[in-house]
Amino acid sequence: MYKWEMQKKIALLIILIGGMVLCGGEGRSETAVRDSSVIEISRHVWYDEFAEAIAASKIIRDAEPENPLGYFLLGTIYQSLSEEYRIDVYKERISENLDLAIDIANHRRDKEPKNPNWSFIAGAAHGYRALHRAFHGGWWGAFRDGLNAGKHLERTLEFDSTYYDAYLGLGAYDYYKTIKAKDFLWLPFVSDKREEGIEKIRIAIDKGTLASFNARQSLLRIYWEEGRHEEAIALADSLFEESPENTYCLYYSICAQLDSNMLDKASENIGKLRLNWKKSGYYDPLGTMEADYLEAQMHYKKGEKDKAEILVDKILLKKEFHKSNGYFAETVEKTQNLADKIK
Repeated sequence: MYKWEMQKKIALLIILIGGMVLCGGEGRSETAVRDSSVIEISRHVWYDEFAEAIAASKIIRDAEPENPLGYFLLGTIYQSLSEEYRIDVYKERISENLDLAIDIANHRRDKEPKNPNWSFIAGAAHGYRALHRAFHGGWWGAFRDGLNAGKHLERTLEFDSTYYDAYLGLGAYDYYKTIKAKDFLWLPFVSDKREEGIEKIRIAIDKGTLASFNARQSLLRIYWEEGRHEEAIALADSLFEESPENTYCLYYSICAQLDSNMLDKASENIGKLRLNWKKSGYYDPLGTMEADYLEAQMHYKKGEKDKAEILVDKILLKKEFHKSNGYFAETVEKTQNLADKIK
């Protein structure tokens, strides 16, 4: 009888513990950075399924408000969405979510200093916030964020050398830090870390759990900026095999084609780019005037200055709206430079 009563008590205890886990009590485990659900969210982003990625991230945020992961995912998804469709309506959400991710990750790291998840989230969130701040003119904040990103991501790898996703942020930091300091590379204490940065990004591509696609996108942009146009076009083609409608990849493929004087191919893809932007649920007429700039650039390279001028004038007629969309402000600046060349 005693043995039977003990078995019943043990069974009841197991049921109670199980109930706490299912109902969100103290025993409930949190979603980890490399959890299968987070990998699924990253795949939604790869395939431009942003609505699904946002909905899944909000579930994590709302169910686990003390876990910085949900806020980090939302901040990075809104930023990726903004860059791909050249919209700027999410800038406050990007800042708010990344700020919370950093604050909560730092708080959790203070309690668990050797847990690599908190260092990774803090570092990656600082990296994304650096990009966001730099794009909107907050260069001093971006500089500080860049330093903090590198520090936290290096700490992540000290605690867990298999955290290969950290190499994307470290590689991007090394590369763009060199680009911003290129006028000072002759100084003995300023070194060129572009190739070192590219190699770190390749580690994220080859071994990363969440960032392999994003790392290839980053490398695509770097290849274009480095003038390695054939490699950029080849990489874009390989990315289209996984995400055929990805406008970010299409955009940089067009840039490389224009710089390589593959003008007929660029013209075809500019039409596709316009269509992809217009049929998305995130269409912004100002942001997507970048396609007009690309077309103007194409006509200028063909010697069709009259056609280029028509598109340049179309963009510059809207220039007073540049404050409403940072991506359009970027388009206006490039268009003004092209206008100066045409004249």
